[in-house]
Amino acid sequence: MALRPFVLFLPLGLWSEWAAAVATEHPEDLVELLAGTDTHNGSSPSNGNVLPMAKRPHGFNDWAPQTNLEGNAWWFRRAESTFFGIRCTHQPSPWIGDYGHFLVQPHIADAPQELKYTPGTSTFRPYLFKADLQDMTMEVSPTSHAALMRVMFPKSVTGRLSLMIGSGSVEATGGTISGHTTQNNGGVPADWRGMFFVMKAITPSIASSTVGVPIANSTSATLEFLAGSGPVVVALATSFISREQAELNLRQEVGSLSFDQVVNQGRAEWKARLRHVEVEALDDSQLRVFYTNLWRSMLFPRFLQEVNEKGREVHFSPYRNDVLPGKLVTDSGFWDAYRTVYTLQSIVSPDNLGGLIDGWVNAFNEAGWLPQWPSPGQRRSMTGSMGDFVLGDAIAKSTWGFVSGFNVTNAYEAIRKDAFIEGEGSYGRVGLRDYIQKGYVPESDFKPSHSLSDGAQGFPESVTRTQNYYIADAVIARAAKLLGRDGDHDALLARSKRYGVLFNNDTLFFQPRNASGHFYAPFDPLAWRNGFTESGGWQYRFYVPHDVEGLKALYRGSLCDRIKAMLTHTSGPAFHVGGYGNVIHEMMEAAAIQPNFGLYAHSNQPVHHILWVAKRAGCSDVADQYLRKVMRNLYTVRGWAGDEDNGEMASWYVLSALGIYSLEGGKDEMVLGSPAVVSATVHLPRGRTLKVTTKNQTEGNVYVQSVMWTPSGRVSRPVTDVLRYTELMGGGTLTFTMAGAPKPPSVPRSTADPVRVFV
Repeated sequence: MALRPFVLFLPLGLWSEWAAAVATEHPEDLVELLAGTDTHNGSSPSNGNVLPMAKRPHGFNDWAPQTNLEGNAWWFRRAESTFFGIRCTHQPSPWIGDYGHFLVQPHIADAPQELKYTPGTSTFRPYLFKADLQDMTMEVSPTSHAALMRVMFPKSVTGRLSLMIGSGSVEATGGTISGHTTQNNGGVPADWRGMFFVMKAITPSIASSTVGVPIANSTSATLEFLAGSGPVVVALATSFISREQAELNLRQEVGSLSFDQVVNQGRAEWKARLRHVEVEALDDSQLRVFYTNLWRSMLFPRFLQEVNEKGREVHFSPYRNDVLPGKLVTDSGFWDAYRTVYTLQSIVSPDNLGGLIDGWVNAFNEAGWLPQWPSPGQRRSMTGSMGDFVLGDAIAKSTWGFVSGFNVTNAYEAIRKDAFIEGEGSYGRVGLRDYIQKGYVPESDFKPSHSLSDGAQGFPESVTRTQNYYIADAVIARAAKLLGRDGDHDALLARSKRYGVLFNNDTLFFQPRNASGHFYAPFDPLAWRNGFTESGGWQYRFYVPHDVEGLKALYRGSLCDRIKAMLTHTSGPAFHVGGYGNVIHEMMEAAAIQPNFGLYAHSNQPVHHILWVAKRAGCSDVADQYLRKVMRNLYTVRGWAGDEDNGEMASWYVLSALGIYSLEGGKDEMVLGSPAVVSATVHLPRGRTLKVTTKNQTEGNVYVQSVMWTPSGRVSRPVTDVLRYTELMGGGTLTFTMAGAPKPPSVPRSTADPVRVFV
């Protein structure tokens, strides 16, 4: 039974308009799996565009009910009460699509059919799905590669369980269904063998059959169970390697466990993961929002390795179309995830991060390039090579002693190749030669009076590409320095500082140039895609998170005012369609929040650095105010302000709610913000803890007056807006004193002690 949050009464000195904080011993039961599942299709505004997935952390399979057949990638919608089965899915995003999927449906009719269920009374937990389906009850509890299902049929009728596929093969023999599904949306070899599955009846079956069924023109295999059998239990497992490996996965992960034992095992695993961060929240809603976002941060990327009969990790490689040793990960887009997902993992679960990086290094070894959006293999999606940021940051944290378990030399080889070798096909950096020679990638969508020189070439969304290259090169440069690659460091650091090439000193915006060096004209900062990805010039105006001091210099003392102007641009058009030619859902989402956030379109990733840039630049008043406003208004138990892409938006919330954030990969620095929770305890490796505490914390007290840092076993000292990552990971207490008004400017700011801790 789920336990409700309990109330912690605070000492009198911490009272304000709230007299109590709320905490829980069972965060796994506060997760809102249905958050973000209202989006109807790709043309409608998003409040997450996610699925209510029951799975294990970074698990091989996900499980969610399918509520429609006509929605394509939007096959689950919260408002729908139809039920076509529980879907084994690997869909990381509706924009990428699914692969290796199939449906399982209980039914009492001769064949599967449309059923009804009530979402509001069903159980959606990270470790359990349970629903009443007319006269039946279905429960599903997953492991990583397997699942147990329990169905209660009416006592007087024969019960049936059917497994349905759209392509591949399926058959039922005795009490077992087996086969493979080859359904996919790309990212697989041309002769992909698909995902293998085996479903075994634990409760004895009396008959089996294989037929075509009208649901989505699928083929199904069915097991029948004697009337009055009581709860019917089946065990199911999958593999990308072979049917034999699926059978082995079933024995390894389920074996003789009962349904309730698998439920309890899954619940315990999620509880342990989520309790890496124990928070005291202002209220029950904030507590649920926090743990829902922490849960989302632990779903992707997906581990693809399996354990063979010798006890060794192996995986099917979509790059080599072969079975190879070691880990592999997939289903994560670096363009989104680089900003927050891996930073959060480096704090709350650095051991797990080492395994994820090992999986990415193996992907590089097998593909020859570091993939940027694999699902399961490389997909042509988004701009930049932001995996360089993730691996470069991991290399740095490895040299500092906090992340391990991957080959550092190979990791550096992967990101160095992106920086120095022209891309091939969907891999690497497009326009790299121009970027190296000119300092920027020229724009192809260029229609001014200046024409391109003969033979010159450009690329769409060039400002975003170029800015991403600057950011990635800064991280690779830091990794190179730590590894003694001084030549690489010097070249890449110099490249990363050339962002002024795209900055127009007349407009004070970053703008696209053509191959001849002319700025795109006339320039419209509200126009989307004209040099930019999924946004316009306003959203990329401050996209220099790797050199905030340099950004301040570009704005000649006006940076704080310019950021504030963006946030207060609350009337007039929120966008012009620009190069997109029509309204896309991100535009609608940006317009929806404009009355409260101006042109700060937190509904999408391009602006997620801005408030932290403001904090790092000393614009603390506006940063504190809007960080808390974003967390309060744009993160709810219902969902998000836009697509929650593979844990990125969720990780942004968790880091921000704790009051810590990383702007620069590979740099020993965390920026300190305005924490939203009352307090938090982060369990670090080696038995250490990071405690975040607040004084005078209320919903309205958003302005930080002072921050004290007390390293474990050492003397407290005041800090300003930054703290070293290496110090933070050594353990200690951060104490934020809050107030309802900005800190008076006359109060001097202290300088952080430049102590560096390597432990």
